[in-house]
Formats: sequence, structure tokens, C-alpha cells
Amino acid sequence: MSTIGLDVGTSRVKAVRFDSSWHAADSESETTSVVRGEGGRSEQDMGGVWAAAARVLGAVARRSPDEVELLAVTAQGDGCWLIDSHGDPVGPALLWNDNRAASIVETWQCDGTLDTAFRISGNHGAPGVASAQLRWLQANDPALLDGASTLLSCGSWIYANLTGRRVLDQTEAANPFFAATVETYDDGLLGLFGIEGLRRLLPPTVSGADRVAPLIADVAGSLGLRAGTPVALAPYDVPATAVGTGVTEVGNAFAVLGTTLCVGVVADNPQLSRPPNGMTLPGASPGRWLIAYATLVGTEVLEWAARMLGVADAESCVALAATSVRDDLPLVLPYLSPAGERSPFLDADVRGAVLGLNLSHTRADMARGVVDGLTLAVVDCLHAAGTPQSLALSGGGARSALWCQAICDAVGVPVVRPDVLEVGARGAVLVGATDAGMFPALQDAVSAAVRPGPLHEPDAARAALFTERYVRFVAARSAARS
Repeated sequence: MSTIGLDVGTSRVKAVRFDSSWHAADSESETTSVVRGEGGRSEQDMGGVWAAAARVLGAVARRSPDEVELLAVTAQGDGCWLIDSHGDPVGPALLWNDNRAASIVETWQCDGTLDTAFRISGNHGAPGVASAQLRWLQANDPALLDGASTLLSCGSWIYANLTGRRVLDQTEAANPFFAATVETYDDGLLGLFGIEGLRRLLPPTVSGADRVAPLIADVAGSLGLRAGTPVALAPYDVPATAVGTGVTEVGNAFAVLGTTLCVGVVADNPQLSRPPNGMTLPGASPGRWLIAYATLVGTEVLEWAARMLGVADAESCVALAATSVRDDLPLVLPYLSPAGERSPFLDADVRGAVLGLNLSHTRADMARGVVDGLTLAVVDCLHAAGTPQSLALSGGGARSALWCQAICDAVGVPVVRPDVLEVGARGAVLVGATDAGMFPALQDAVSAAVRPGPLHEPDAARAALFTERYVRFVAARSAARS
């Protein structure tokens, strides 16, 4: 038996085949381009993303030595992927990091709209979320909306091409359109956002077994798959990654060290009384919620630092950081995104800074300051999400033992690195396999497939240093916002 997980990221599409022991047996990937422009524009050609997904999926499917029993799709979250009544894109997709709606979100923040909406949905607005983007399109490109029939996500766009169904997984619909306590669309939220006239764009939502549909025949032939192969629309990449790292039980936490840092804790209620920020997503298992905070900082900051410090890449920057031997490091605020920051606070104008730098500091000290600044951003999110019992890491940054140990020391709980790189695709397959009846419950799937990776234990002395540094970090970022 083989299953395939398709993980459609912002800059890379990857298909991974898992064998009957749930090991990654084969994979294929392809880069995709993002078009950036004036005013914070960040878009992708929807047809190009589907074509890339079809190519990597077909390549892996045709190399499979046995029949593929399941295909599961996960993808980047948020954004607007609009299609017309024929199922064709009405224009490029607006991505999660598009910032053109920043002024709209700023107005909502000032007039209390975001806080009011949070008490209903548990989700705090950001320029890259569909509510703000639809409002922006309503004001700036109404003709595009007139031609649109359905709002999709990246994952449901791929799923629509594979199955012909136009739906949203509940994790995609929840932010920003669900009332969290009942997990259904809330017309009051649409009214708050001033887009009640666009209710027609919201498709049915799916969860559980309803996420699975047969692969349509004409597409199956082009991919080298059997017509009718079950296709699962898994949760988008954040909750799929949580599952892929084994984070499904209350109190478990995860952190994705990728292009952006994303931190989440599993809870048994949506925690709508917490300070307004972050996301509240339906969990992959019934009765579970994922309290998540997706930042705008991440490995791009390491890549920037690598250029500034004259080393080859982010990995080389971390290697340079490992040669630093002092404790009085520069304090780095890593807010380098032109869009500012969205979690665990929302401020489009916050910017990065280096504090405490002096002539005795070396390039290595500066590199370590950047790593520690990103580490403190993870701690910042966990303070908002809730104290975890354990923390599972994933993403490209999790390949670094230095960074993982720094996070372990700063958070003060055991940290597990991934046993494989393909945790998003694996999470999608495990959810899909459970929905398709291959496992009685998601925890059974996780127990069968997720194997522990390297374990880090916190160092008490380093933990004390990070505790002191975090106090200064919070004071500095608060001053930077004032």
C-alpha cells in the first residue's frame, strides 16, 4: 500500500509517497514563484500552482511500485483564491503575506472591530486574511469580485481540480468566518467586516469523512492514478504540521521554524477570553482546538543576516552563531517584515532593531543575537498560547541542533526535533487516512506513523539567561511600538 501527501507551500510544492509502514519512500518537489509589487502586493498565478502540483504528484504516482490508496492535500493558509462559475481563476491569488489591506486592518483595530470579531471567532485579523482582502477588493477591484463565484483556499483550489468539489476545510473557514463555539459561518462577522454582500462566495465546509472524495477520471489519467482514488482535503499546513509532529493531545505544543515562525498549543476549548490575537482553529480530532500564533518573522531573517554578515545562507549564519562564546549578546528585535508583525501582537509599523551592540562584539555574536532574537519570538508566542508540557519542532530551522537547544532552554520544557522533514505531508496523510477509515481514530494513526526524533532537555543556567533576556526583549519591543 502507498499513500501520497501533497504539500503546497508558498514557494515550493512537494509530493511525498508513504509506504505501508508510513515511512517516506519517495518525493518530488518544484519551486513556485510569488509576484510582489507596490503597496505590499503578494500574488501567485493559480493555474501555475495547480500545474506544479500536478507535475510533482504525477511524478511520484508514476514511480510508485504499488497502487496508491489515498491522496491527501494540505497547503499554505489564508489568502483569497477566487474562481468563477466555470471553476476558472478570476485573477491571481492574493497570498497570506499580501499587505494591501493593512490600512483596513488598522482601522478595524482602532475602532474595535478586531476585538469584537475575536470574541466570536477566536481569530484576530491581519492584512493577509480573507476578510480584509475581500474588503480591499470590494473597494479597489469590484469587477473581479463580480466575476467570482467561490472563495477557495490554496488547498481547496488543488482539491477542486482533483475532485470537482468546491469546499473549504473547517480549519480554512474558521479564520475568519466561523463562530468558534458552533464551528459554522457567522453572518454577524461578515457584517462586522462590511462584506455581508459577499456571503455568496463562501462554499460549504467539510470535516471528517466528508473531506474525502473520489479522484475524477480525466485528471486521474493524466497523473497516472486510478480513477476514484480517495482524495482527502486535509487541514491547511499549520494544523497538518501539528499532526505530522504528533501534536494532537491537550497541552502538547509545536513550533514551525520556517519562512515564518508559527507556534501552537492544543486546547480543549477555544479560549475566547484570552487577549485578542492569534488563531483559534478546529482541531484535527473532535473536541480539540489549536490555539496558534503565526508570526511574520522566521528563516528569512536568518537569510538577511547571512547577507549582512557575509556568509552563504541561513544555515551558515547559524553555524557562525555556534562559534560565539559570550553571554552578553546583542538583543535583536527580528521584526524585519515590511508588513511589521501580526502575532502575538498586531503592528504593521513595528521594525527590527539591534540593542546593546558594542565594539567588542564579533560577527559570531551578532549571528547568535539573531538566532536568540528569533528564539525569543517563539517564547513570546508561547506566553500567549499557553504553557506547554512538551514542544515538537519542525521546518527547515529544526535541522539546527543549536537553534533547537536554544528554544529548549528558553521555553524550559523538553523539545523534540522531527524524525523526518516531510511532517506537513505526513500530517495530511494521517488525517486523510483516518477520515477514509484506515484508522479508528487520529491518535491511532499518529501512534503508527510518528516516531520520536532527537530529544533536547533544558539547561538550567541557559534557561536563567533566557528568562532575563526575555524581560528585556518584551520591554524593547514595547518601546519600539510606542
